[in-house]
Amino acid sequence: MKHPISIIVAIFVAVSAYANNGEASAKPTFYKEVARIFQKNCQECHRPAGTNYGGMVAPMSLVDYDEARPWAKSIAKQVQAKKMPPWHASEVHNGQFKNERVLAPEEIATIARWVELGAPKGNPADAPAPKEFQNHGGWMIGEPDLVVPMPAPYVVSDDVDDLYTAFHVDLTPELLAEDAWITSFQCKPGSKIIHHFNCHLLYPDAEGKLPEFEGFPDTEKGEIAPQGAGQYLGGVSSGTDANMYPEGFGYLLKKGTRVTFDIHYHKEPGPGTAVTDLSEMGFKLSRTKPAREITSPGPLMNFAINIPAGDKHFQIGPVSQVFRKDSEIISLMPHMHLRGTEAKFELFYPDGRHEVVLHVPRYDFAWQTVYYYKEMKPVPAGTRIQYTAWYDNSAEMAVERKFDSTVNVTFGEKSTDEMMMGFVQSADVVKAAGTD
Repeated sequence: MKHPISIIVAIFVAVSAYANNGEASAKPTFYKEVARIFQKNCQECHRPAGTNYGGMVAPMSLVDYDEARPWAKSIAKQVQAKKMPPWHASEVHNGQFKNERVLAPEEIATIARWVELGAPKGNPADAPAPKEFQNHGGWMIGEPDLVVPMPAPYVVSDDVDDLYTAFHVDLTPELLAEDAWITSFQCKPGSKIIHHFNCHLLYPDAEGKLPEFEGFPDTEKGEIAPQGAGQYLGGVSSGTDANMYPEGFGYLLKKGTRVTFDIHYHKEPGPGTAVTDLSEMGFKLSRTKPAREITSPGPLMNFAINIPAGDKHFQIGPVSQVFRKDSEIISLMPHMHLRGTEAKFELFYPDGRHEVVLHVPRYDFAWQTVYYYKEMKPVPAGTRIQYTAWYDNSAEMAVERKFDSTVNVTFGEKSTDEMMMGFVQSADVVKAAGTD
C-alpha cells in the first residue's frame, strides 16, 4: 500500500498549520517576505540532503526562487486546505509541543497573497542570509557518535507485499569500547518501502555473552516484536521524528550489546519491483550517567479489534494504565493504520480532575507523529492515563486510502489490517535527598 498522500502533500513536511484570520503584506515578493517564511518553516526538509521523516523525503528544494516558483499554487492550496503541515493535533494544544509546526496567520496570508499576485520574485538583495542546518545526510540528530548499519544489504524480492523480518548487530569493541548513555537516536530507513523500523537492545550477561539470535516473531500468533531481542528502545514510521530525550535523560548502552533491527517492508508486488535496503541506526552518546532514566509504562493497546464493514466512526477503547510513582510525561504517540482517523489521550487525577492531554481529530496514517512536550507534563502517582481511538471503514475512506471497506477488519501487522496503540514515554520524578 503506497502512502495515502500525493507527491505535493509530501513536500510540505515543515510548513505550519493554517489559520485564515491573518493579514498579508500588501505586495509580498519571494525574496523579501516568502523566502523568510520558507526558511523558518520549510527548508529543514526542502533543501539538498534535507530531513528524512521516516522515509518521507521532500522531492525538491525551496531554497531559491527558481526551485519554489513552479510549486507556488500548490503551496497555497495545500496550506489553505489545512492538508499541510503534517501536524494533526487539535489547535487547543498549540504551544505545548516542542516539535509543533504551526505557521502564524499572517504568514499563511502572505503566502496566499504572494500567489495571488503571480508569485513575484522581488530583489535578491532582500533575501535573508542562508540558514545553517544541523541536519546533514538525513541525520535529524546531527552527526551520530555511533552508526550501526544492517549487517549486509537486504533484497526485498519482486513477489513481496508485506514482509516482517529482523536483523541484528552485536556491538564489537571497535564499535563501542565502553558503556555509554544514549541521549538521542534515529532509525534511518535505507529505502522507501519501510512501513516501520524499530530498535531493540539486548545486554550481554555477566560473562559478556549473548544468546543465539531467535529471529522474528510468529506473526500468525499475533506476536509483534522479535523474540529475545531485549528492551524496545523506539523506532520510526512514515513521517516520524528522531528520538530525542530531554537534557539529563538517557538509556544505558552497554558494550557488547546486541542491536536488533525490527523492520516491516511494504510495497506493491510484481516484476521489477525488488528493492535493496541497507538501513542504519545512529546514536548520540554521553559517557556520563544522566540524572534520570526513562521509565515509560509501555503502550496502551487493544488487540481485540473487529471494525465492521462500512462503519464510518468506530470506537476502540478506552484502555488505560495507572502511574504508580510521581512521573513526568515526555511524549505521546497514537498509532493506527489506514482506517485510523482520531485519537485521544486523557488523564484522570487522584483528586478527581480530568484533562485531555492530546486530541488528534484528523489522524493521518502517513504521518506517525510523536508529540514531544516543551515542558514535561507532571503526573502525580495514582493518575490514570486513558487512550481511545476511532476508525473509518467507509467506502469514502476506502477510495482515499485504498483499502476494502466491504470486510470486517481485525488486528494485524499489514497496513490493511489495524492496530490500536498509544505510546507514552515518561520518567519517574527524582526527589532531592532528604525529602519524602
